[in-house]
Amino acid sequence: MRNFNRTISRALAVVMCALFIVSLSFATPKVEAASESPITETKENETDTYTSNEDAIALARAKAMDEAKLEAVNIVEELQIEKAKETEAATVAASEPEQVVYEEPSVQQSTETSSSSSTSSTTQSSSSSSGGSYVSGSTGGNYLMDIDNPDPNYTSYAINLSPADRDLAERIVMGEAGHTGYTGMALVAQTLRDNFVRGGYSDIATVISTHGYYGSTSITPTQECKDVINFIFDQGGAAVQHRVLVFYASNYCSSSWHESQQFVCQYGYQRFFDCW
Repeated sequence: MRNFNRTISRALAVVMCALFIVSLSFATPKVEAASESPITETKENETDTYTSNEDAIALARAKAMDEAKLEAVNIVEELQIEKAKETEAATVAASEPEQVVYEEPSVQQSTETSSSSSTSSTTQSSSSSSGGSYVSGSTGGNYLMDIDNPDPNYTSYAINLSPADRDLAERIVMGEAGHTGYTGMALVAQTLRDNFVRGGYSDIATVISTHGYYGSTSITPTQECKDVINFIFDQGGAAVQHRVLVFYASNYCSSSWHESQQFVCQYGYQRFFDCW
């Protein structure tokens, strides 16, 4: 009986231990579940915060890129505007009176002219449309070509070109006659200068558009061409002792109108005329 009681006691003790262990096993998940809940929420909050930060960074980057692109577009537009202004200024720079300055050339009046013409060559001036004056000059007898009908009363003029006009004059002469050499270019440059003086123009661009010069201005002028412009405009030189206002290339076309004018000379295929 005593042994039986001991066995029962032991069995009860074992059962109690088992129940206690089972209670602990059920209680632990609950505790863990309870303890994991705030951790999980914290992790979720941290993930949300991380995601929010990433979104904020991405948004900031996108905004910065948009601002950079906009700034780049504005810079390009400003540069294009500045370039357009510079091109326009270069074209019309000489239209301002203070940019058209005429000075006396270094050469002297030709000894072939009469004494009265020699006197007038240092005093005579012709008013221009811009209010300035052309100072008469001559080549001192150093004409590049002898012609059959020289004009003893012809007076060439020195014109101090603005940088924009000089560049345009060099380019149009190069485009019209760059292949004809120094004398051929000088004849074309003389027509440009004689028309400039005759019309009282204030810039080379107007002469070109008014009198129909069609040569390309995209060809870079050679040093020889620049020397021609210096001779005709800066020194008041002339290719021939006669005013020349129009010309045409007889190998490309025939022109009854040109031929109806006063023939001056021919150089190569180019025929030069004064207008009646």
